[in-house]
Amino acid sequence: MLTLYPVFSDHALFQASSVLTLRGKTNPCSALSAAIMKNDTAVMYGSAVSDQNGDFALSLSTPPASFDCYTITVTCGEEQVILTDIQFGELWIATGQSNMEMSNYHQPECHALLEEMKGSGVRVYSLQYQKEGAEPNAFSITPEDDIPGTWLNANTDDLIGVSACATAFTKDIAAYFREIGKKIPVGFLNVSWGGTPIYGWIPMDTLRADARAMQLFEKHGRLPFEEKFNSYGDGNFQQPAVMYNRKIAPVRGLKARGVLWYQGENECGIEWNERIYAHFLRLLYGNFVREFASDIFSFPMISVLIYPWVYGQSGETMRGYVNAAFVKTAREEPEHFIICPIDDLPPVWAANLENHPIHPAHKYRVGSRMAQLALSNVYGKAGQRAPATLDRYEISDNRLILHFSDVGSGLSIHGGQVCAGPVDGLFIAGENGHYMPAECKILSPNTMEVYHPYLSRPVHCAYDISSFACGANLFAGTLPVAPFATAIEEPGMLKIEALPFLNPDITRVWEAHIDAAGRLDVYYHPVWKPLFDCEVCQDDAFAERVCGMEHSIRISGSQNPIGAFVSSSEYHSIELYKYTALEMDIFHRGNVSGYLELCYTEENGVSTTVKRHMTAIDGAPYTFRRYTVDFTGLPEKRIETVKFIFHVDDAQNMTYINIAKLILKP
Repeated sequence: MLTLYPVFSDHALFQASSVLTLRGKTNPCSALSAAIMKNDTAVMYGSAVSDQNGDFALSLSTPPASFDCYTITVTCGEEQVILTDIQFGELWIATGQSNMEMSNYHQPECHALLEEMKGSGVRVYSLQYQKEGAEPNAFSITPEDDIPGTWLNANTDDLIGVSACATAFTKDIAAYFREIGKKIPVGFLNVSWGGTPIYGWIPMDTLRADARAMQLFEKHGRLPFEEKFNSYGDGNFQQPAVMYNRKIAPVRGLKARGVLWYQGENECGIEWNERIYAHFLRLLYGNFVREFASDIFSFPMISVLIYPWVYGQSGETMRGYVNAAFVKTAREEPEHFIICPIDDLPPVWAANLENHPIHPAHKYRVGSRMAQLALSNVYGKAGQRAPATLDRYEISDNRLILHFSDVGSGLSIHGGQVCAGPVDGLFIAGENGHYMPAECKILSPNTMEVYHPYLSRPVHCAYDISSFACGANLFAGTLPVAPFATAIEEPGMLKIEALPFLNPDITRVWEAHIDAAGRLDVYYHPVWKPLFDCEVCQDDAFAERVCGMEHSIRISGSQNPIGAFVSSSEYHSIELYKYTALEMDIFHRGNVSGYLELCYTEENGVSTTVKRHMTAIDGAPYTFRRYTVDFTGLPEKRIETVKFIFHVDDAQNMTYINIAKLILKP
């Protein structure tokens, strides 16, 4: 009759210098004893009495970390259970939805990394989704203790199916311990679940006792009571507390050093309206502390920020509100919450996985960044402890002056020495709330000014909150600056039109297409495309580096005219009627003239083209010349295509121009 729940099994790694509470079933009201044994000698003892249902929880103090192997014996009368090959070290909880769940199998470097990890001593507990033979869409409203699971180790290929983020994290932590000569095994609990909401990971009694949570459930018809439970068909797995009951409850009794959390995509569609994610995050963290904290004064939750994806219509900033919740909790409780920004990482594809970039496949780089933060915050390694966050701002003339905390070695653009110019994903708004691409200048290691050359009364600015634009390049020290929006707490939702063609440093953006069958395809979409058999490329030989730009756009062809075009898409809409003019610098050895063709569709479906000529104005730095195109009087239409057409006076065989520093005037 004596049984332990599956997590208490052979080859386990438990938290060192802590408390281990063995849980299981035996006869009602029975006395039990347990011992941790090393070389047939008991080093720790414990005892307990089962309750009237035969449930027991027997606590033992655990020994210091080492690669020594122990056995644990549990005795009840004549019955005995013996656990073998037990180690004690550093254990982390790796949890969240599909980005945490994405396995090593999906990583291009999978086999090389797993081979490198052999001999590292890393151990992982991999929990199954349900008991064998269980009904797929039926979930328990109460915690489930006996969900099967297996302890795996890095000496085999068993880790191929567990979290890639957490694998890379533990690899780096274990490598650091070897580097400093500490013999400490490392492991994690693999307890994630794709497509799940944050409230699914919180215990039912916690949710029922929380007024804000209950208001949300009532609004969406998800009240967590027996009569409504399992009545949502395929959506049953998204009910309150389901993930806690099936993924977290089965590993109760263990202690851990902290939590690796990668979740929030599920909330991006409603968060701008509900604004409750930070509240749920605190409920979640509080429960982890109560049940798993080895040291309640040092138990961090390291949370990965949400990556861009199709979280709404053009310009919507849904994910920005979820990321703002992470930033808010980290600023208010830095001893508990640590944020891990990743928007600077490229959305690498995995050939055997779809749905990018919501599932960026660079999980080893994400895991390594989480390890970097854990090492500096938990394990005493020198290094930046947090990404920079916006501390405060003020308006000074036609500038917003931003002040940041946790800047490490200081602010920079592109992570280098550039200190002025355009920044990917940086926007500024005036009193009308219309956000435009902004420029900035770094004034000191922790201060910068944000401005638009033609906006005299700026009110707000935002950085890296667009739902569908990758490539954050504002850094502070070794980490990207955390996303921010000065108006994030105001009513309503921010709208941002990215207009990537304004920044020659950006040559491609993500595009999404839904086919006739309803399938979503996501792919890279070039910003600039050629006309008249021309070629279009990025050129760093004619960039105005004095203005902080890395590149210009070169258009070349063998005959006149030459040209290129940019186009609207569902997630990068061009609405030029909101502006009075476009200014740009053009480089060419001889004379150049040109115009823009603006194409849009009337209500009756007729395609219409408007031509607007370029006019030379004041000179520009170096050999560029400044031109302007007037937009006054344009109809309030979404421009589908903007064609840049040039006639050039050039004696050379190849005709070309370079475009840089494009600015829309409000």
